[in-house]
Amino acid sequence: MNSRPQNFGIIACDAFSDELSSIAAKKNVNKTNTDTPWSRLAWLEMGLHDHPESLRSEVQALIDAWNSDSSFSTILLAYGMCGNGLIGIKSRSKTLVLPRAHDCITILLGSLEAHETILKENPGTYFYSPGWIRGRRTPGPDRERHLRNFYAQRYPDDPDLVDDLVEADLMAFSHHNCAAYVDITNNQEAENYCRNCAAYLGWKFRKLQGNSRWLEQLLTGEWSKDKFLLVPPGHLIQRTTNETLIETIPCNEMR
Repeated sequence: MNSRPQNFGIIACDAFSDELSSIAAKKNVNKTNTDTPWSRLAWLEMGLHDHPESLRSEVQALIDAWNSDSSFSTILLAYGMCGNGLIGIKSRSKTLVLPRAHDCITILLGSLEAHETILKENPGTYFYSPGWIRGRRTPGPDRERHLRNFYAQRYPDDPDLVDDLVEADLMAFSHHNCAAYVDITNNQEAENYCRNCAAYLGWKFRKLQGNSRWLEQLLTGEWSKDKFLLVPPGHLIQRTTNETLIETIPCNEMR
């Protein structure tokens, strides 16, 4: 499919806000007036993939709310599979379009192959991006301080438990040894932050040039079958066991 729909809505993870805004401005698909195709836009909190049921619930609620809006017929989902949080998503009257990607890092790198190659070269790689750095959810001093404050408020009478919980979080990243920064917006401040996190953790730092093409294709309607899944009304998203990652089936055939 090589032609952009006349109008569309977008449901996007806030981790993509810098990248999508930059691409939309460049491609002239930002919502600046009623003649542009960006009919509706909703940002959802980054980190929902940690709770797939919550991610699924929030995305589905927006789709259901938008089904009665006749100003557009297509909803773009700026998400990867994100812990299978989009499995089971469906629409009554709109076509859904989403990348065949594991997560946002896969999309920012431009392909499944690029992501897999980097992890094959070094399985200890942990990926950073401007969005995740903005949310201060990545390993580093801010994450440790946030967790310590959070647990201290929750368990004010048990400082040893607070220490144990913070240590457990640090141990969850113990097999990592490289902070890889992925960027398509040339955000020097975010890059410096990632470098500081790497130094704090004693990890190597690696800068990776991102590829904006996949996100650009999402916004401009260049939805090749190998990169995108189109979900017709009355169908839902289902996981596959092959390299396509996801497929669509009629809702009444859900298994």
